[in-house]
Amino acid sequence: MDIRELYLQNGCCMAYVAVEKNGDPGIGSAFHIGDGVFVTARHVLEDATIAEIRLTDSRLFYRSVLYPKEENGSYTITKDSQKVTLDFDGRVTLRDGPFYHPEASVDVAAFRVDGMAPEAPYVTLGGHYDDWIGRGDFETTDVLVLGYPPIPFTTEPLLIAAKTHVNAVADLRGTKSPVHFILSAIPRGGFSGGVAMSEYGFALGVVTQSLLGDNLPVELGYFATTSIEAIYECLDHHGILPKCQEFDDTIAAK
Repeated sequence: MDIRELYLQNGCCMAYVAVEKNGDPGIGSAFHIGDGVFVTARHVLEDATIAEIRLTDSRLFYRSVLYPKEENGSYTITKDSQKVTLDFDGRVTLRDGPFYHPEASVDVAAFRVDGMAPEAPYVTLGGHYDDWIGRGDFETTDVLVLGYPPIPFTTEPLLIAAKTHVNAVADLRGTKSPVHFILSAIPRGGFSGGVAMSEYGFALGVVTQSLLGDNLPVELGYFATTSIEAIYECLDHHGILPKCQEFDDTIAAK
């Protein structure tokens, strides 16, 4: 799928999560996967208080899926058009969670909100479980990363889209979620918890960290994105896998 079409279809599923840790404000990203369930990175929410959750770009959905561009270049959106959130400004409220992956070393979490429209779009999770990924299956394929890294001089969080590609599929030490996709875009803070979308039209995984050494700035590292299996394990463990994602038998918690 074209990267721009991926952006138009999935940008409306993104939310920023404003948090406070030890009195300091911070921001992370999350993506809707259906039924009001959002996926993010564990370290965004752990030991933090959620101050606000807000989706910012709902009209991208109309442009790409429901309302193709007219010959004159316009889009027709009316009061009866499908919605992403019930609140016009995109704010939603935490219903329950956070839910963490049962293995503490796995940087995956989820939460559920009130305020999503019943017909709200969602990011499609892939079915590429760890055991199914072979060398060469994803390397050099295009990827779209979506998230909310802070941009200086802006007045509110902006959804940032970064086009990149898979450099490698790697096993990382110190985690029970060994398979990660290594991406070459600049991993600015705030992308954590965002989604990495494959050119094939589904989520590769959740953005978790920057890989670097010698105390170098975050931006000099590589993106690390968890495998999709870690997300399914988290959702299955807590019984919150949305019906729309049940394209296959859910995997058992290990």
